[in-house]
Amino acid sequence: MQQEYLPAARDTGGLYVCQMGEEACEPSHAYGPAVRDHYLIHFVASGEGVLHAGGRVHPVRAGQGFLILPEESTQYQADRNRPWHYAWVGYKGEAAGAFTRMAGLDSLSRVFTAADPAEVWHTLSVMRRDIRSLRLHQLAAVGGLYRFFSLIAPEEDAAAGTLNSRYLDKALWFMENGCDRAVSVQETADYVGLSRSQLYRVFMTGCGCSPKETLSRIRLRQALRLLESSSLTVEEIARQIGLQTGAQLSRIFRERGLAAPSTHRPKENGPHTAQGG
Repeated sequence: MQQEYLPAARDTGGLYVCQMGEEACEPSHAYGPAVRDHYLIHFVASGEGVLHAGGRVHPVRAGQGFLILPEESTQYQADRNRPWHYAWVGYKGEAAGAFTRMAGLDSLSRVFTAADPAEVWHTLSVMRRDIRSLRLHQLAAVGGLYRFFSLIAPEEDAAAGTLNSRYLDKALWFMENGCDRAVSVQETADYVGLSRSQLYRVFMTGCGCSPKETLSRIRLRQALRLLESSSLTVEEIARQIGLQTGAQLSRIFRERGLAAPSTHRPKENGPHTAQGG
C-alpha cells in the first residue's frame, strides 16, 4: 500500500486534500468498520468488491468508485477471486460537501461509474505524483481534485441544458477570454466544433444576435470597464480588446449611438488625453 498524508492548506477556497493512496488488495482484504472525519472516494482500476455503508451493501467493480462520508461507520472488502486494485483521495473543508454533491454523490448515491476510467485513474496518479514532488503540493492536489470531480460528475440531461446551450456557453467563454488576441468568428466556430452557419444558428437561437454582433458587444463592454477602471489610453484599450486602433474603438461606440470613448472616464479622474477618442 502507498499512502500520502497532507497538511491542511492555509487557504484553498474551503477545500483541501488530506490524504491519497493506492493499493493492490490481497484476496478478501477488508477495512473497517471505521469512522473518518473527512470525505473519502475510492476508484477501482481492476477487480471487484463490496462496500457496507448506510445500512446497505454496494457492489463495486472496475471502472467504478464509491463515496464514504464523514462521521459514519463503513466497511469494505475486496473479492476473494478478483480483489480490488484501487486508489483513493480524502478531502475536507467548508466546500467539501458542496463539491461532493456537484459530482453527483451523496448518502443515497454512493457508487459512480466513470465515463473514462483511464482518464480518472491518470488524474489520480498525477495528483499523487504532484503531491510527492512539489513544494506547493496542496495547491497541486486541489487542482487535481477539481478535475477528478469534473470527470466523475454526471452528464447534464435535457432538463439541465440543451446541446445548443452548451455550444453557446463554450463559444461565449472563448470569446470573452480571447478578445485580447482579436479572436474571430471562424476561430470560435473551430473551437466549438461547428461550421460558421451552425454557430450563427446557435447564437440567433440562444441570444438573439449573430456571433459577430456578440463579439462587438463583448468588446464594447470590456472597453467601458477599462475606461472606467484604468488609466490606459484609448489606443491601449483598443489593443487590449483585440482592435488595432483607437479609431476602430470609436467607430464601435458611434455605431451604438454612444459618445466618444474618452468621455466615459469617471469625472474624478479629471481631464484625460487619449488618441482615437
